[in-house]
Amino acid sequence: MQINRPVAFLVAFLFVAVVVTGAFGTSWKTVSELPENSTDQSNIEGIGMLIFTQYVVPFEVLSIVLLASLIGAIYMAKGEGNK
Repeated sequence: MQINRPVAFLVAFLFVAVVVTGAFGTSWKTVSELPENSTDQSNIEGIGMLIFTQYVVPFEVLSIVLLASLIGAIYMAKGEGNK
């Protein structure tokens, strides 16, 4: 059990390092206008193109953070159970 603790700290440190590097090392470009499409007023196609071309790395980092929080919420909700 004692050997798992350093591994857990290493994984947590690497995760925080990746998130901090991604947040501060990325040049966050702002988009003044989305590409307009007269046939699609909601502009879903333009937003999708931006997410999967220019903003793919922040999108993937966010998906990993949300997955980790979902797994943590499930673990916390499960509790100890009946032992």
